[in-house]
Amino acid sequence: MKKTNLFVIISGTLFIAACQTSPHQYNGVTGYQIENKTATSATLAYTLAAHSNRDVDERKLQHACKQVLGAEKNYKISVLSVNEIMNPTQQEQYGVKLGNSRTTFGLTNSPDLNNSEGYATRQALEARPSTLKVVRYHCN
Repeated sequence: MKKTNLFVIISGTLFIAACQTSPHQYNGVTGYQIENKTATSATLAYTLAAHSNRDVDERKLQHACKQVLGAEKNYKISVLSVNEIMNPTQQEQYGVKLGNSRTTFGLTNSPDLNNSEGYATRQALEARPSTLKVVRYHCN
């Protein structure tokens, strides 16, 4: 019984970890888009964080090819272009906006009544890269 429970816990943990790093379709910020696809090759555009690990990026590109063309083999990847773009921001308004100006008023250093996090904690959790990298590549 203990071995079965241990197996279930370990396999569940590995499954969750695998889902965190798998490539995904473009969601408006990151992911891959299919530009052209044939039976044996595809041209993809993958949007990644600008300052990331090269090995991880190569694995993401390879996994995206496998999702599009099939997971039976490793594909040859030819990078066509790499461009940096600005990361689109989703502005959340905190406080009260005063008229048509950029001025806002709020108690930013005070935590909510039901929440123990402060302004600095929220800012740290919402940290995002300022630029993204779009890699256009061909896999066959």
